[in-house]
Amino acid sequence: MMQSFLDAWNDPQMRHAMVVHFPVVLSVVTLPFAVLAALWLGKDRGRVFQWITLGAFLALAVSLYVAGESGHDAEHAAAPMAQAGELELEEHEDHGHKLWQWPAVICVVAGLGFLRVKPVRIGAAWLVVGGGLLIAERVAHTADHGGRLVYVHGAVSGPGTGSASIVSPALSAGGDPRIVFFRENVRPVLVEHCLRCHNPTRKRRAGELDQTTMAGMLAGGLSGPAIVPGRPQESLLITAVRWLDEDLQMPLHEDKLPDEQIAAMEKWIADGAVWEAFSYTLPASTNQ
Repeated sequence: MMQSFLDAWNDPQMRHAMVVHFPVVLSVVTLPFAVLAALWLGKDRGRVFQWITLGAFLALAVSLYVAGESGHDAEHAAAPMAQAGELELEEHEDHGHKLWQWPAVICVVAGLGFLRVKPVRIGAAWLVVGGGLLIAERVAHTADHGGRLVYVHGAVSGPGTGSASIVSPALSAGGDPRIVFFRENVRPVLVEHCLRCHNPTRKRRAGELDQTTMAGMLAGGLSGPAIVPGRPQESLLITAVRWLDEDLQMPLHEDKLPDEQIAAMEKWIADGAVWEAFSYTLPASTNQ
């Protein structure tokens, strides 16, 4: 388990995914304490909440700084994207850039709440509440951009454990053997056995899962992400095709896939789940 954690931590995008959740949680957690500190200002319990609020905003500033630094590393490892994805990435970076400075300023304002001048204490307490609300909105907005980058534009890359590559046709010309393996051994299985049900045009998409893109695979469906790049044993796709779960046996209404096809899927995921974009047209009768 420790080795898996270290492997994930050494991957820039996995590291960013791990640390980026802390500021999201902290930006919400700080608000109730700030409100209680303002409501009970001047009382013993209010002073306790003032200290908790100050510590929470300090932790938020540190977590935002760490998330921002890890975001820069993740950006360099991001997969090539279309123009819309690149614009989304630029906007995400603009929102997250130096966002840590906001809670740092709030920490200074919160410190004014300990002064003996009552008007200053009251003003500072409610400024902290207002600033906390604004920061929470900024953090949520930034997180929304990050989510779209991963699940809509597929900004994940790299051949290492825990990473997935989304390869454009121009890049696939280099002859990466993982691309060739996907094209010859994995894509035909998906097309023949999976995409008829798991596609974005199907009105009643099975399990809310889209398997026509890497973004769809990573976003997953009702049961969670279909694949965990680098970890076939943790990927629901492998659980389904190996029939390890009685309630999740795929392909539906078909025989179990041959062992060699399952092994090919496992190797593909273990090697980083490199994906080459392809077009797929469904028969009109299946889009229902």
